[in-house]
Amino acid sequence: MSNIAIVYFSMSGATRALAKAIQSGIECALCNATLFEIESRDIEEGRYVNNHLLSSLKHFDAIVFGSPTYMGSASAQFKAFMDASSDEYVQLNWRNKLAAGFTMGGSLNGEQQQTLLGFFALACQHGMIWAGLDVSKHTDNKALNRTGSSIGLVASYYDNKQVHPNDLETAHYFGSRIADLTHQRRHQVMLE
Repeated sequence: MSNIAIVYFSMSGATRALAKAIQSGIECALCNATLFEIESRDIEEGRYVNNHLLSSLKHFDAIVFGSPTYMGSASAQFKAFMDASSDEYVQLNWRNKLAAGFTMGGSLNGEQQQTLLGFFALACQHGMIWAGLDVSKHTDNKALNRTGSSIGLVASYYDNKQVHPNDLETAHYFGSRIADLTHQRRHQVMLE
């Protein structure tokens, strides 16, 4: 069975809700999903210091990155995690793993794509294989992915600081897609 890590930071709980919806989609596709929340207490003098979490990620088949978009980029807390992954980079621990990303913004277009591009660059530096979102409201009969982002999941608020229901449905779908691709990749690697 494939094992997928979801590493995310959430300040208000909205990004956590997306992470849980992705986890649900992964588990519905019969894969294991483990949530790892970036905690502020794991950051000392601007550096992410939870080496146990970082080193444990090498045991997963895929890693999904998630953060709210703050001022056009991932949160400082998540960026500290990204910067701290350099030891994993040097050891090639994440090489050839599947990667994907999701982000939450306060408005429909608050430069969330920049956050996803940051995750994409991180994955490329680690030699990972990126999985985007393969549906949009124009091609899907459920009108999933209302924001039209293909590089990853972009979500936003719609009322009372709640995640838009379509974004949660899209997150569940994205989780099942990530699980399917991870399973295919794992099966392919086992055959080689």
